[in-house]
Order: sequence, then structure tokens, then C-alpha cells
Amino acid sequence: MIIRRAWISWLIAALPFAVGLFFIGTALLPYGTLKVFIDSLLPDHNFNSLKPWNAGVIKVLFGAVGFVFLGLATLTGIRQWNLILRFFKTNLADARRFFASLRPQKNEYGYLALLLLIMLLGIIFRLERIYAPFGHDEAYTYVAFARSLFTAISDYHLPNNHVFHTILTYFSTQIFGNQPWAVRLPAFIAGVMLIPAAYWLAKRLYGSWVALGAALLVAWFPPLVAYANDARGYTLVALFTLLTLVLGDIVRKNKNIFVWGLISLFSALGFYTIPIMLFPFGVLFVWLLMENLFEGPGPYRTKWEFICYWLAAGLGAAILTLMLYIPIFVYSGPATFFANKFIAPVPWRDFLVTLSSRFTDTRIEFTSRVPLVFTLVFAAGWVLSLLFHWRLSKTRFPLQVAAILWIVILLLVQRPNAWARMWVFILPLMLIWAAAGILGLLEKLRPKMLYHLPLAAIVFGLALIGGTWHAARLIPQLPRFWTIRGDEENTVLYVQSQLHQGDLIVVSAPEDAPIWYYSEYHGIPDANFDTRSATFERVLVLVDRFEGQTPAWVIADRGPDSVALDIKSALLLHTFGKMQVFEVNR
Repeated sequence: MIIRRAWISWLIAALPFAVGLFFIGTALLPYGTLKVFIDSLLPDHNFNSLKPWNAGVIKVLFGAVGFVFLGLATLTGIRQWNLILRFFKTNLADARRFFASLRPQKNEYGYLALLLLIMLLGIIFRLERIYAPFGHDEAYTYVAFARSLFTAISDYHLPNNHVFHTILTYFSTQIFGNQPWAVRLPAFIAGVMLIPAAYWLAKRLYGSWVALGAALLVAWFPPLVAYANDARGYTLVALFTLLTLVLGDIVRKNKNIFVWGLISLFSALGFYTIPIMLFPFGVLFVWLLMENLFEGPGPYRTKWEFICYWLAAGLGAAILTLMLYIPIFVYSGPATFFANKFIAPVPWRDFLVTLSSRFTDTRIEFTSRVPLVFTLVFAAGWVLSLLFHWRLSKTRFPLQVAAILWIVILLLVQRPNAWARMWVFILPLMLIWAAAGILGLLEKLRPKMLYHLPLAAIVFGLALIGGTWHAARLIPQLPRFWTIRGDEENTVLYVQSQLHQGDLIVVSAPEDAPIWYYSEYHGIPDANFDTRSATFERVLVLVDRFEGQTPAWVIADRGPDSVALDIKSALLLHTFGKMQVFEVNR
């Protein structure tokens, strides 16, 4: 009977085994043979998307599918499906334990009520800029990528496409229409969700008063408010940073396969948003590794067992990331992702000078709207949180040290042109550490005259009153802020009022994307920007005078053949700040 069962199992396994060999064999075909074979499978006998530069991606996919089927065949033959069933049962049980642990205790209700108030303040602060004039990058994200779901997942001609954010923008604008607030909605929501995420992480690492202080700082901090209204993926990466760190703190104390899987998933979504997720991803994994070495295996049987989970989560994140980017590898090519000129390493001879300059720019951008006294207090809090780490934190190895170690290593390896926006992910962490250094120490002080109430509660209460007062003053002004138009939108409205049938509009970078966005928003057809048209009678040239542009330069850069135009007759029609509108006739 046993022999018969084994024979039947291997007979059933023959089908997935044959399918696996088929895919692996196909992956080994040379490009010419592979193209002919795949073309023959299609109704029109032409798979246009298969090119020499992406054939390698197709082969890897075919090979991976082949090995999956071979694995299925092996499991079928040796009758070990129970391993997979056991894995899913364990995962389901771990998921239940994880979600059960999220239920707040009765003694947390007061803190959570304060957190909700802080989130409300954060929303009010962020609403001030929800209609702020669009910058080039966020406008380009919409006009070049977010209007089509296929384009969002497959086009990577510029790293402006923060793919997961672009997908969310596509759905938000499909649901709510092309409204500035709808374009910014994914970044806005992520910016608001940074508040409870910071609270969650700070509570796990330091305690409730530090968590409330960190949440309030994240709600108010001007750079985070600004990036929550920038239709780009930076606040999403910051959110995934905090979530993966929270999950990392969970798995170092509890062996939970489901949570390890969430780490892989959220890390992959961070990478799918912007590849700079490699910075916080590395911080998390360095920190977990050092925690394992310093504190021991905890709930794991040995340190090596923890390392196995650690490696599996990292490998899972890498595999998920590659799977998500498959459409880009196929339709745009791997080189657009791995060898894009805009993310090329800075030469060694220029690296230190460039890095110093970028860090100066970053410091200015992140502190220019923050009062100097607050900046000094935050810096002192950050230092104190590190000096008194073993007294304040619930972890052995400082997360700050892990961040410094990994960021320094990655900077030396990648040598990126480190613009300020790259470091948005670390701002919530800096604010958590600042709160820990200040409120964490004050929480230890409980004067009798204050009925043993910690000084941290007093300081937090005063800060919350200040934030509430600021929000109350801001609310009546919001409608006025929402009606303020930038130079680009005013220019579009003027052009719309002057536009004649057959007019051509010509504009160059960096104002092209905002002009395109506001033109669509106000109903100017794309046909008016088609410089290939030969039927126009007049050209309206939009010039950015702050960039030193002229009508002749813009036409030479983006316009129709200048031979057909009388450029010398260019007539200035109107000026809106940096933007000028010229009329050029044929």
C-alpha cells in the first residue's frame, strides 16, 4: 500500500515537473529563438514588448516560474503538503495574536484620546498648504505618470515615478477627479498617519509621555507639514520606516511569522515607492542584528534561529520588491532602474564636497521655518537620548547608533547626490529621539508640589495648549490660504482668456509640468501644446524670467520650427511674477 501511494504521488507530480522543465528550458533559449517561440503563441504572432534589452528579465521570470513548479512537484512526490498547511496555520495563529495585541488597555484610553486630538491638530496644520502652488516634480508626477495605471506601473523614464505613490495618486484622482487636494491626498494621508506611527514606535521604545510628545512634534514640525502637501512619495517612505521599526521591535520580543511577513511587505512597498527605502531598511536590519547580539535570542531558541528569520524577512522583501518592479523591467528596461543617470554615484573626487553642500542645504531646509530655540532644544534632546539611552530606552542597542552606522556605510558605497528630500524618512525618528531626551528625563521627576505628576506631563500639556491655540488661530484663515494662486496658475488663467482657435502654447522646464497640470485642471486641451501641429497661426510663449529664459530660447528648446515664426515680433502680453506671456506670430 505504501509503495502504491508513493507511486501515485510521483505520477501526480509528473505534470508540475514537466511544466517546470518547460519553463526552465524556455528560459535557456537564445533571444532569437525565444522571440520566434513566444510570437507563435500569440494570435497576431508578434509580442512587441519582447526586446533584446529586456529578454533577460523574461528569461529570469520563466526560470523562476520553472523552479516554483519543480518545487511543487517535489512536495507532491514526497507528500509533504502538510509543511505548507502547517506554515499557513502558524501564520494565521500569529496574525490573530498580533491583532489581539493591538487592542488598547483601559489605562491607555486617556493617552489615545490625547493622540486623537494631536492628529486633529496635525490635519489642521497640513490643510493650510493643501492648495499651495504645484512644484515641478509633483506636477510632473501627475501629468507624466498618474493619469494612466499602466503608465504608473511600467514607465520609469525618470525617477520622478514613485511607483506605489503614483498608483495611489491614480486611484485618488480617478475617484475624486483632477483636484489639487486629490493629487496630494496619498502624501497627505501618509503625512497624517506619521503621527500615530511615531506615537506607536516611541511608546514601545520609551513610554507614553515620550510617545505623546513625539506625536505632537511630528504633527507640528514645519518640514513634515510641507512634505505632507508635496505629491511625492517621501511621506510614504517615512511612514513605512516607522511601521517597519515598530514591527521590528515586536519580533525581537515575540516570535511571530506574520509580523516578519509584514516587515517584508512594508519594506517592499517602501522600495516600490522610492528605492531610498534602502536607508531605513538597512537601519532596521542593522538594529535587529545588534539587538540579537547584545540582548540574546529572547523568544527564539538560539541566536541563529533569530538570524534565520532575519535573513528570510530580508530575502522576502527583496523578492517582493523585484516582483513589483517586473512591469518596469519589462517595458522600460532594467537599466532605467539600476543605471538611471539621475541616481548615478557622485565621482569620488567630488563626493565629499557635494555631500557637505547637500548637508548644508538639508540643514537650512529642515530648520529655516523652525525657531532657533526649538532647534537647539531638539538637538540637546537628541544628544541626551543617546547619552542616557540605557536609562530611557527599553532596548539594549541604541537605534541612533544603528542609523549612523548604516547611513555612513551606504553613503560611502552609493555616493548619492543626497538632496534634502532623501532624508525626510529620518525626521520623525529625530523628533522621537528629541522627545525622549527631554520628556524621558523629565518623566523621572515627580515633585510633591505637583502631586507626584511627572514634569513631562506638565511640559507636554503646555505644548499641547500652544499647539491647540495655533490651530484655533489657523482655522479661520484656511479659506484665504486656499484661494491663493501661484504664478503658473495665474498664467494659465490669463492664457485661457486670450486663447484663440488653433493657438499653440510653448513652455520649457522647469515651469512646463505645473503649466501642463493647471492647463488640464482649467480645461485647456492637450492639443494646444502639440508642437508638431502645422496649422497654428499664433504661438503663446511662456517664459520663466528668473531662469534667464527668452522667447527665442523657449521656442528653440521646445517649440515648432523657428523658421516659420517671426521671433523678432515677440510681444510681451503680461507678467505674473516670474512668468511672462509672449505672443509670436507666423
